[in-house]
Amino acid sequence: MGAFAPYLQLYFGSVGITLLGIGLLTGFLSLATLVAAPLWGAIHDRYPESRVLIFLAGLLAAVGALAMGASGATLWLVPAIGVFSIGLAGLMPMMDVRILHMTEPDTSRFAGVRVFGSLGFIVATPIVGWWIGHDYAQQFLIVAPLMALAGLLSLTMPVRSRVLRAGGTGSATRVVLAHRPILFFLAAAFVCFVSISMQNPFISIYLQNRGAPSGEVGYLWACQTLLEVPAMVLFPLLARRYGTGRLIVIGMAIIAARQGANALFTSPDLLVATSLLQGLGYGLMVVGSAAYVSREAPSGTAATAQALLYAATWSLAAIVGSGLGGELAGLLGIRAMFAISTAIAFVSVLFLAALLLPGFRGGSEASRGALLQD
Repeated sequence: MGAFAPYLQLYFGSVGITLLGIGLLTGFLSLATLVAAPLWGAIHDRYPESRVLIFLAGLLAAVGALAMGASGATLWLVPAIGVFSIGLAGLMPMMDVRILHMTEPDTSRFAGVRVFGSLGFIVATPIVGWWIGHDYAQQFLIVAPLMALAGLLSLTMPVRSRVLRAGGTGSATRVVLAHRPILFFLAAAFVCFVSISMQNPFISIYLQNRGAPSGEVGYLWACQTLLEVPAMVLFPLLARRYGTGRLIVIGMAIIAARQGANALFTSPDLLVATSLLQGLGYGLMVVGSAAYVSREAPSGTAATAQALLYAATWSLAAIVGSGLGGELAGLLGIRAMFAISTAIAFVSVLFLAALLLPGFRGGSEASRGALLQD
């Protein structure tokens, strides 16, 4: 992830794709993920003891990455993005649900494993930025073998044993979406990630337009991840003391503050410095969201529930956010678009608070009871 997330949009721009086109391609990547993630999750729930599903997802992502690098600004880029997205849609939620299964009944311990993904991201982003320079197609020569290796290493992970099998791919999705706590949380998470997805595809371009070299772009993305590490390491302790719901709301509030800083500051150094807030907020929110959905998932639908969370946040929200962000950036400029996304971020904080915080006006009794169980 650290080898391509900061540089993918820069690759699109380097081959002559416009800001609007970058937003549309990013949206298409998310659309393919939106369709594929629930299918991967439902299949994993149907065959929870299978060892090959994550391996196959890793191979697909590797093939798609190589094809993206070879396509340039041709029509072949679209199916290449599709193959890459389908593979990526399986890797992340299926690995998450395997780890959540291993850490039961205290799913907050998931953070202690998830933190290694953040560490890898921190290491990769500046190194890859330094190595590729301005030849952004080189990123795929790193991404492809790493995706394949991730799939290969998944064969060593314990399977989900003693799990109730789901009935079928469609029924598992319907069961999860019929469960009101998860449905409302997915809606709240969607609004949060729309605001995030409006900024993420364009922060590298914005920084580059301010005169920052590729290496500094990598440092920004590494800094965004840096405080994820202590946030995730301390998450189980914080969850026992304050509750998962509060940590999710606090995490999104921190992210909203960081987005406001992107709209306020123009200095590359200040933008890199304030990017530290992103990791702190994201670490609390992403682990809390996975733990909340894992706890609320109906029996036999754990992988489907995680896949739907992934689809709502990384896919559907990214389609809306990147498309809207690209349109607004083209019309008003990137900085004005950042200001609009900041307003949406603060609205999402209120949305989450109403859903998860006890005593907050509009908070449901079910949400309050779930919070107390933490």
